[in-house]
Amino acid sequence: MSGSNFEAGSMLPTDDAASKPVLDKGRDEMRNFAFLLLENFSMMALTAAVDALRTANLLAEEELYSYQLLSMDGIAVCGDLGFSAVVDAATTEVNLQQLDALVICGGLRVDLQADAQLSRFLRRSDVKNLALGSLWNGVFALAHAGLLDGKSCAVHRENRASFRELFNKVDLKEQAYVITDNVFTCAGGNSSLDMMLELIAAAQGKPFVRGICDILTGDRIHDGGEPAFMNEQADAQLPQNLRDVIALMENNMEEMLTPEEIAALVGITRRQVERLFQRYLGSTPTRYYLELRLKRAHQLLTQTQLSMSDISLACGFVSYPHFSKCYRQFFNKTPSSSRKQA
Repeated sequence: MSGSNFEAGSMLPTDDAASKPVLDKGRDEMRNFAFLLLENFSMMALTAAVDALRTANLLAEEELYSYQLLSMDGIAVCGDLGFSAVVDAATTEVNLQQLDALVICGGLRVDLQADAQLSRFLRRSDVKNLALGSLWNGVFALAHAGLLDGKSCAVHRENRASFRELFNKVDLKEQAYVITDNVFTCAGGNSSLDMMLELIAAAQGKPFVRGICDILTGDRIHDGGEPAFMNEQADAQLPQNLRDVIALMENNMEEMLTPEEIAALVGITRRQVERLFQRYLGSTPTRYYLELRLKRAHQLLTQTQLSMSDISLACGFVSYPHFSKCYRQFFNKTPSSSRKQA
């Protein structure tokens, strides 16, 4: 994976429009990303996107994703915070055949006028065969190149009016981010992370992404640290009965409660509990309880020096072999490898 260094204080200032699908590979096949930085790009949006990829690699203990930073001329680019990001290559130097996705990195103060050189680059056939994304108002560059005609996208609300005036063939959505079969765009810094997490979920599954959320968004007190797409019923507040069941599970991991005990303590039937989990969480109570215990085990493995046996008992497993088997199936690695990585 290519990294990037940030240097403080450095202030650096004939193809047809796309007529075929931009994306040759599905979302679950995107592995190699390049981020093309525009002057005054949003540092927050970029770091959120890159952090999602880096954390996925950390959890998997292998390089699931690679990324590199680009600029048109290969020179460091000044972000919106006033310091520069050193890039890995110029657009003329990068091997596009080794990429799956190109992401245009904008920001609130990025120049929104058409750039002829950038548009020519984006219209190249080898670029149009990539998945194309944008952060913040980097979407303007894609639209100027004609790559969004007839497609849906998101843009920061400060720029929506001008975007509609300029690009009436583009379906602008008033959403935090939009992912179609061929384009992924987000409106700002916060939505950058959620968009990348959904892309990762397409390949690795929601349980894996919940592990990333535990690390990167654990301070989201009010929504449990998970982006909206993780729950198809996210707009509906969880019923009190369901919240009570989850609280019982979280507070009873070492001495697990049976489904009948949980139902009785909440005052509903076991079947009602099962229906609540299926409707609001798309899971079963047994599976959800297991995921909670395995996540707790992961925290204990990586943050304490407790023995493997003590951790398995603390998380409600009858034996270490059973715990190890469940852990390996959920995280795709052994408990010992997680501890070693930490």
